[in-house]
Amino acid sequence: MIPSNDSPSGPYNLDTLTMSNRVLWISLLIGSALSLLVSYRVATQSILLGSRAGRWVYPNIRPFGIRSLAIVLLVSVVTGSLVAMHGVLARRSEWLPVFVWVVVALGLQGLLRSLTPYTFETIFTNDGANAFYGVTRHYTALTVLTDFERVRAYWPTHAQSNMPGKLMLVFALKNLSGRPDVLAWLVVFVSNLGGVLMYVFVRDLFVDRRVAFYSLPLYLFVPAKLYFFPLLNTATPVVVIASACLLLRWLITGSAIYAAMLGVTLYGLIFFEPLPLVMGLLFAALAARAVWRADISWRRLLTQSGVVVIAFATTYAAVYGRFGFDLISAFRQIGTDAVAFNTTAGRPYSIWVRENLREFLFGVGICQAVVFVAALCEGLGRAEPWGRRVTQPITVLCLALVSVLLATDLIGVNRGEVIRLWIFLACFFQIPAAYVCARLNNRAALSLVLGATVLQDALGTAIIGFIVPR
Repeated sequence: MIPSNDSPSGPYNLDTLTMSNRVLWISLLIGSALSLLVSYRVATQSILLGSRAGRWVYPNIRPFGIRSLAIVLLVSVVTGSLVAMHGVLARRSEWLPVFVWVVVALGLQGLLRSLTPYTFETIFTNDGANAFYGVTRHYTALTVLTDFERVRAYWPTHAQSNMPGKLMLVFALKNLSGRPDVLAWLVVFVSNLGGVLMYVFVRDLFVDRRVAFYSLPLYLFVPAKLYFFPLLNTATPVVVIASACLLLRWLITGSAIYAAMLGVTLYGLIFFEPLPLVMGLLFAALAARAVWRADISWRRLLTQSGVVVIAFATTYAAVYGRFGFDLISAFRQIGTDAVAFNTTAGRPYSIWVRENLREFLFGVGICQAVVFVAALCEGLGRAEPWGRRVTQPITVLCLALVSVLLATDLIGVNRGEVIRLWIFLACFFQIPAAYVCARLNNRAALSLVLGATVLQDALGTAIIGFIVPR
């Protein structure tokens, strides 16, 4: 059951946790201080993201300007005001503050992204930055699906290296508008809808609206996501979080309907972006926790896992029968091309297996990365039996996310550019920071994390060339 008010309730009561609030506050202050230091280094152009030896570096495109700080101040005031108003809005409706955040965030994101020298339209229509729009101008959706393996050879590199899901999203959005500037903003809006799903996922996992609400604004201002608006990678988290929501609903209710919907969504995930399949480690951890807690029996889990497989296979067969599109064959080709790209580009595994982690933590947000450690220690360090500690939501989540991060890094498919490619994972790394702020039961804590994040968003956008149309 989901709590019916904004205060902790149910089986996972934040106010009963044992770790000292002082330690959590210290972690927040350390994280904020380190975030300020890194932001200073971005402003002075004394930090390098990427690796020259690894043959990929994000260039600095312009010097620091005072306008960046003015926008940081304005965005911070607005976000701080929304945080303060949450109680008033939530008393009228649970979903009113969620709606307000998603809508207002569009304007604030526009302000932050105005710091880059390139307009959304320029980015969206440029084949070097976003090849998908150009492909949709020269091919129909039917041609892409029915003749994918042949026609993709004629596309720009970025479109060639992706499954057709991103193209299908652009085709779908073009039914709403044919203007590229509008399409770019529609992609941003789709990405923001992932915040609604994040709210639902966290609420179901923690059985607490406070943690769920605090996760929403952090999702909306994930640095990696802000840096790469309006590219299609920013929409990937929506599909991943939708799958996570369906998984949790299935485990909570034991309903075969949710299992079937999960199977269809997993097809959509591979169709859109296969890399997030590594999130299967998180899904497996959540399933194991549900069985341990007797939320679902082993027998029902195994039986309904068959429903997931059948739904996936049925979707696969339906698409193949209607369009001739072979998901597995396309997936293999994309994977082969990714391995070949690393060899051709001269990106050695030994360098990027280290550098990827540094880049990823920058994309998560420096403050959030520090607080993540505190959240994990809080979960493991409480005075409870070991079995209860390791099955608490925050412990399961943190351990699973660390496993996903290491697995994604060690397989070596991505060597560089992970700030963009691992956006979906960076979004989940916001949840422990939201948990710590909720544990402190202090909205100033959330405002502090948001302020540090917005500063990093603004300076990174203004100074570093994350997207450089060529």
